Amino acid sequence: MVGKMMDFSRHFPIIGIKGQRKLGESTVTVVGAGALGSWEVYFLRKLGIGRIIVIDRDFVDESDLPRTIYSERDVGKPKVDVLKEEFGVEGYFEDLNPGTVNLLDEADLILDGTDNIYTRQVINDYAVKNGKPWIYVGVLGTYGNVMPIIPEKTACLRCFMFKLPSRPMPTCAIAGIMSYVPPLAASLAVSLGMKILLREDLESEMIFFDTQTMEFEKIEIPRRDDCEACVRHEFKFLERGMKIETMCDGSIQITPPEKMDVNFEELSERFKNLGIEYIRTSQFLQFEDGEYEILIFRSGRMIVRGADDEKEAKNLFARYLGG
Repeated sequence: MVGKMMDFSRHFPIIGIKGQRKLGESTVTVVGAGALGSWEVYFLRKLGIGRIIVIDRDFVDESDLPRTIYSERDVGKPKVDVLKEEFGVEGYFEDLNPGTVNLLDEADLILDGTDNIYTRQVINDYAVKNGKPWIYVGVLGTYGNVMPIIPEKTACLRCFMFKLPSRPMPTCAIAGIMSYVPPLAASLAVSLGMKILLREDLESEMIFFDTQTMEFEKIEIPRRDDCEACVRHEFKFLERGMKIETMCDGSIQITPPEKMDVNFEELSERFKNLGIEYIRTSQFLQFEDGEYEILIFRSGRMIVRGADDEKEAKNLFARYLGG
């Protein structure tokens, strides 16, 4: 698909030639490239968005295939690499966190393709602080929520999600999700995104849908008078600190507070001198340390499989990357 010109003339009666040109001059950044993000990229490309940036840290897995645009030939590849090849996006194989939010700087609009509240709060704090519109999207089971967030005009995410939950939230891996839910949510998000890019007025409201009951509802979300983010401008989710999280498969991911630039040549040489066998790709180094399986990425992000707790994972981080 990359490099092929598309005929957008069927859009002209609705948004006009000037509107289509505006979309072609716009930059949209999608955070996350899984069930939501991959479909958002698909619809953005079909809409005629001129520049699409994707930020994602994951590989295509067989479990992704029913819910995403990916196919069997993509399994094992970084999702951003597949989207680069298929749609010509600019891809960053990164975790979005306080140390990497600068990757959002060139966006005219940010789309949520993530699956966790922490990253969404980072996006929200960044967007509110920098006056960038973004669209929150959440899906689970048979339903979804989509909400445009426009600084100084609508409520922000922290107006109704005050803080991170104290207990684990249900995820698609645990609660399940029907394959047709993500593309529906993505199409709604891209439709709202187009309205933002074309400067159309939007209300401070969330769109809720449930494909089981076929219910669609708009829910007014007022700005909270004492909101820490959009009123008091307290952006605690942009504070830099090491991020440690347990993934769905039990592995532990450590993301340093500042993006690093790991020299794979030097690290490979160190491993050779230590007699450590490793697998090296353009994106990561993979090796074993006793019962642990470790992946180190160029940005300094580390994934540890086999660690019983965060302390063990942090010790391995310090052993190989310092800190």
